[in-house]
Amino acid sequence: MRRLMRSVSRILGFGVLFTLLLALAPRLAHAEDADEHPILEEPRSRQGYWIGFGASGVDLQAWEKGHRNTYSGYTGTFRIGQLITKRLGLGLLVDYIGGIGKGSDKGSIDGLTLEGSCLVWRNLSVHAGFGLGVVLLKDSSALDPSTRAGGGSYFLVGASYDIFPLKKKLTGGWAITPVVDLHGSPDGSIHFLALLAGLQLTWWSGLPDNMLRLPEE
Repeated sequence: MRRLMRSVSRILGFGVLFTLLLALAPRLAHAEDADEHPILEEPRSRQGYWIGFGASGVDLQAWEKGHRNTYSGYTGTFRIGQLITKRLGLGLLVDYIGGIGKGSDKGSIDGLTLEGSCLVWRNLSVHAGFGLGVVLLKDSSALDPSTRAGGGSYFLVGASYDIFPLKKKLTGGWAITPVVDLHGSPDGSIHFLALLAGLQLTWWSGLPDNMLRLPEE
């Protein structure tokens, strides 16, 4: 168990470093290119980097040794990323599906996912990702109350819509973001599929003036 957790921690650490480098590189190249050959964009709220914190309700189906169990609970999420083009974004999702349970059988799921997003209409975007997930379950009333663990590949697909209630800036700002996601893992000793629905508080950095087509006033 400890060896599994140490391996997962190392993979998560490398994943965070790799993803941040991958996300920052296109942005730095874009900034350098903008200084030499400016490609101006119309100001929009949904521009630049994003950072989001969210909470969702969870309905989870888990398959273990040929048996299926249904769990319910909640999740906390942290998202960070950037728009590479006007529509396409690249980011990192860290989520903790905790407090899931069915009677005395309780547990949690941790996931790290590299996700891409695409703006399809107004502030509506769809996203998909792939990464690593770990599931921990424990039945305190069982004859063997030890923790059951599984881990492996982790995927998600979903959609979100950014609502900017306090639009005080031409670009960037705070958004309330309803999110619906489908998460799953087909690997390991415990397979699962989870439906998440909730809200996220998202901050968009916006773009600097030298990258925007500003009105004369």
